[in-house]
Amino acid sequence: MQRIDPEQVVQVLLTASQGLAAPEVMKRLKPRISQPTLWRVLNKLRSEGRVVMNGSARATRYHATERDDLAVLRSLRLHEAAAQRIVRDPSLLEAARARLNRLRQVNPHGDVYHDRWAVLLDGSLPSLLRTMTEPSEQAATLRQESPFTILVPADERRRIFESIRAA
Repeated sequence: MQRIDPEQVVQVLLTASQGLAAPEVMKRLKPRISQPTLWRVLNKLRSEGRVVMNGSARATRYHATERDDLAVLRSLRLHEAAAQRIVRDPSLLEAARARLNRLRQVNPHGDVYHDRWAVLLDGSLPSLLRTMTEPSEQAATLRQESPFTILVPADERRRIFESIRAA
């Protein structure tokens, strides 16, 4: 049976910001390992909080992460869902504007984020959607004080949270 260093799996996953499916991980590993061996390594890394899963069955993707990054990934997926809803129904932007006004009232210390969201809401739709869904650190920070999560229904939100799990 071929042994693989778990660090090598983490390094492979770190090269893919969108995560990798198990077959893609296997192709990038040297020496080659069996699928059951890879699953054992991935499960061990998940239990340590170093790898998270996104999706299920054949759509499962693995991401190298710290436990803190789990919330960032969930927030990104929530915002991707909200962005898809906005594309289908741009009138939802009014609900986001109303939520932004409410956020301004309850958290006056978040003005930097609120002002940026206000500019984006008043600007072009592509720019707003790009910021909502880009995986950058700056966008992740901005998403922490976002008016868009209310656009995702509770059942879809639950599915997103269940699909991204560390252990």
